[in-house]
Amino acid sequence: MASSWASRLQRSWQQRPNLHRDGVSLQEAWLLRKLQQTLNGDSLQIDGLSLLSRDSTLHLTAHQPLAARLTLHFDFLPIDWNSRQICLRYHVQGEAIAPSTTLRLLGGLLLGVLEGAFGHKALQQLAKPLDWLTLEQDIAMIDLTRLPALQPWLDYPLLGKPLGEHLIIKAIETSPGQLRIRLGRSQPPPAEPAPD
Repeated sequence: MASSWASRLQRSWQQRPNLHRDGVSLQEAWLLRKLQQTLNGDSLQIDGLSLLSRDSTLHLTAHQPLAARLTLHFDFLPIDWNSRQICLRYHVQGEAIAPSTTLRLLGGLLLGVLEGAFGHKALQQLAKPLDWLTLEQDIAMIDLTRLPALQPWLDYPLLGKPLGEHLIIKAIETSPGQLRIRLGRSQPPPAEPAPD
């Protein structure tokens, strides 16, 4: 009994975010759990996450508009902090899932013909309720000003200004099993020259 409690505590301690001098690392298992808590619902289920140096993957099961198992391959793009957006390059692979062989075959044929378009359309449909996420053909944009979990941190008052004006996200990188967010201090705007 005590060993199972201790092992659960040790596992949760190992999965917590790790602070670094220049940012934070999020463990794959912790991030997967948070994604599932936030996004799982009637039309979507997050099945897995694999973070790698390149071509990380998110495994989803979509129940609407067509029941399909989707694999989202993604890489983070350079950060433009002024726009307060995080962009990812992605592509989708899909596989129809249905209870009967006939429906699976028809769904598979449909996916085979329209895989890129279907995967993208299915993701757009699933992303509709998420006003902070915009999907283009191969780019996903996360608007940090609309991301509910981040708002309290961006707006947190520090030295008379919101924290989002003091700190910037310099980079987001993936490596096997973790996502690393590198932070930096924002540079004050250049001083205007004094009028003569």
